[in-house]
Amino acid sequence: MKILSSRRSSSAAGFTLIEMLVVLGIMGIVMVVSYPSIMNTLAVRDLDNATRQVQTFLQMTKHQAVSSKLVHRVRFYQPFGAAWSYDMERREADGSWVRAQPNVPPKTIPPGFNVTISFRVVGADREASFSPMGTFPGEAVFTAFGTFPSFDPTQNSIALQSPKLQRLDQMDERVLSVFMGGTIAYAKRKSA
Repeated sequence: MKILSSRRSSSAAGFTLIEMLVVLGIMGIVMVVSYPSIMNTLAVRDLDNATRQVQTFLQMTKHQAVSSKLVHRVRFYQPFGAAWSYDMERREADGSWVRAQPNVPPKTIPPGFNVTISFRVVGADREASFSPMGTFPGEAVFTAFGTFPSFDPTQNSIALQSPKLQRLDQMDERVLSVFMGGTIAYAKRKSA
């Protein structure tokens, strides 16, 4: 009797090899099934993060323009044809532009995205400028009729598009549009 009771207690205390293999097999199936969903979630998160970083930088530039009472801009450029980079600059009294944050390195949009920038073209660069009142573009002024003669509604956005999400037939594009009053809108859409 003593031998029989010790066998029951030792078998109840552990797992058999077959039970362990069954559990590992189930875990493997769950991982294989959930992998595409995990990859989709990561691609969406990367696109949203890159777009929000640009949006925050635009808002920070607008705030700097208002607090310093100087025209500020975000200059988008491609150094040596690489990924798009952007930096904050302010206009000096002589009309020249200087970096507003000389100790902060320029930001870069990750190279895995297709970028379409429809801000004003200056040489090979694009710029989004804000006036000391926070209006967009920085050169815009009210006329006697209350209009912004220098505002061009076709030159006020940046779009980031993810080829990964496009292949998955998802909402693969994030668009930031800047309006006359300096408001920055964020939109998700499916590219054409």
